[in-house]
Parts: sequence; structure tokens; C-alpha cells
Amino acid sequence: MRQKPIIVIGGGLAGSEAAWQLAERGLDVNLFEMRPTRKTEAHQTSRLGELVCSNSFGSNQAHGASGILKSELTALNSLLLRLAQEAAVPAGASLAVDRDRFAALVTEHIESHPRIHIQREAINE
Repeated sequence: MRQKPIIVIGGGLAGSEAAWQLAERGLDVNLFEMRPTRKTEAHQTSRLGELVCSNSFGSNQAHGASGILKSELTALNSLLLRLAQEAAVPAGASLAVDRDRFAALVTEHIESHPRIHIQREAINE
């Protein structure tokens, strides 16, 4: 019997990373994202992983919380951290990204994964 796809709701940072990690482990994923069907005041596009408040992923300093988290994400082969590094802009000791490039990269990778099916609709229950 074939396993049902796992449902992930929301194509933000957590939802996109969760869908990717599940798919990379051989599971089929239905990723529900409400945009562009339902818009928000904060979001400007319908791209996945769109950053709306800040373009910073925090400090890269190994002794700080965000630096430790980045080390853990690297060990877990995080797609979003890898893409953030690819879309990085100068920010001193922090990881900051070009928001448009980052969201475009996230969308491209998630859309092209053969095990991830994106459903552009809102979940109301």
C-alpha cells in the first residue's frame, strides 16, 4: 500500500524547509500555500520563503544562539540555510540576504522537487 502524501501547511520558512526535508527522505508532500489565492498585507509576492520583516538570519558568531542554530542546520543539510548563503549580501558578522533572490531560489527548488506538490489554496479547517 502506498503511503499518503504528508500535508504541510504554509510555504514560509518552516513549511518550505519541512517539505524539502520530508521529500529528501523519500516521502511525498502536498504543500499548501494560500498565496496568491489569499493575499496578506505583509507579503508582496506569491513566492515561497518570502521574508517580510527582516532580511537577516542573525549573527554567524559560533558562540551565539543563531550561530549555533546555523551549525545545527548545516549538519541537517538545511535547504533554506544553503540558499540563504547563496543569496547573501554584505552584513558584517551576520547572514543577510537579498530578499527577492532568496525567495526566488526557495520557490525554484521547492517547485522543482519531484516529491513536492504545491497546492495554491487556503486551508480553513
